[in-house]
Amino acid sequence: MYKLILGILFFAIGNSAFSQTKAELGFFGGVSYYMGDINPQKQFYSNSVALGGIYRYNFNSRYALRAGMLFSGLKAEDRDFNNSYQQARGASFKTDLVDLSLQVEFNFQSFWSPKKTKSQTLVPYVTGGIGYIAPSSTSSSFTIPMGVGVKTNLAGRWTAALEWSFRKSFTDDLDHLDDPNDLNKSSLVHNNDWASFFGVIISYKLFPDNEECHSYDRFVK
Repeated sequence: MYKLILGILFFAIGNSAFSQTKAELGFFGGVSYYMGDINPQKQFYSNSVALGGIYRYNFNSRYALRAGMLFSGLKAEDRDFNNSYQQARGASFKTDLVDLSLQVEFNFQSFWSPKKTKSQTLVPYVTGGIGYIAPSSTSSSFTIPMGVGVKTNLAGRWTAALEWSFRKSFTDDLDHLDDPNDLNKSSLVHNNDWASFFGVIISYKLFPDNEECHSYDRFVK
């Protein structure tokens, strides 16, 4: 299944090769953490370092298509929680993972890099799409990535973004607890596991956009 996601990512990159003025390459640095049967709700629990790269293709000042690959890990331990059931169960896990995603970004304000307007400072955005997560110790799964962030222009063609994103997986086995209470595995009450990422994206626009047509901006401002 990961070959399908990789194929989509390479197609998206290759298909935009003739419009390179709108292309960006970037680096992601931050943390990842897990939510599931061991950690049902605590944000930023037992986080791990997350690193990776992104390729962004800007259709216009509001919409962009982004391909990404992240390398990180997930870990959790029952005994970190003051719960008698978890203390007795004593489950734990630790795994490395590769995360692939193809997402659409929507900017709530017009955004160009380099900066085109005086009013452009911090621009909020949302992102969502399809993905694939491949842990080293359990089965892989398709995911639904979704996130929020803010971006701003740095010097020249450089852009910085602060982003918090989530990956809804279609497996309950990232933590090796696919059926912790011996329930029917087809039951809808199961808690599919999530992976979350929080960090900074620094990207660079590959070519100047002097020849781009910005007529779209007149209709979206």
